[in-house]
Amino acid sequence: MKNFLPLATVIAVLFLLGTAGSSCKKTDTEPLGSKEDLVLGKWNINRMQIRIYSGGVFLKDSIIPQTPKPDNFVNFDASGTFQYRFNVATTDNGSYLFVGADSLIGLSGTTQYRWKMLTLTKDLFTVMTTSTTDANFPGATVENYQTFVRYK
Repeated sequence: MKNFLPLATVIAVLFLLGTAGSSCKKTDTEPLGSKEDLVLGKWNINRMQIRIYSGGVFLKDSIIPQTPKPDNFVNFDASGTFQYRFNVATTDNGSYLFVGADSLIGLSGTTQYRWKMLTLTKDLFTVMTTSTTDANFPGATVENYQTFVRYK
C-alpha cells in the first residue's frame, strides 16, 4: 500500500499558500471625522419620502416628486448657518446646531427643521423628521425621510 501522506501535505501547503496570497484587501479603517465636520458643505436633496400613520396604523408611503427651481439642496457652513431649498424658488436661510448625538436643528425665521440623523458619511446624509401637526394630514403622524447626496 502506498503512503499518501507526502502528497496530502503538498496539497495542504499549496492550499494554504493560495488562500494566504489571495486574502481580501483591507477596507479603509480611517475614521470618518466628527459629525460637525462631515455635515459641512452643499448637499443635493436626492429623495424625499413620507410615511403616514393614523392611530398607530400605517396608511401611506409616498415619494415626493422633485420639481427643482432650479435645484433642491441644503448647505451647511462652518459658521453655523445653513440654506435649504426643496421644490420652491426661494431659499430658507438660517442657523443650525447639533443637539445630542443624533439631532440637527435648523432655524430659519418661523420655520424649524428638526432632523434626526440616520446616516452621515462623507457622501451620504439621511435624516428623518416626525410630525403630528402637518396641516395636510390632520390628526396623523407623518414621518419625513430625506436623503442628501454630497455635491461633487
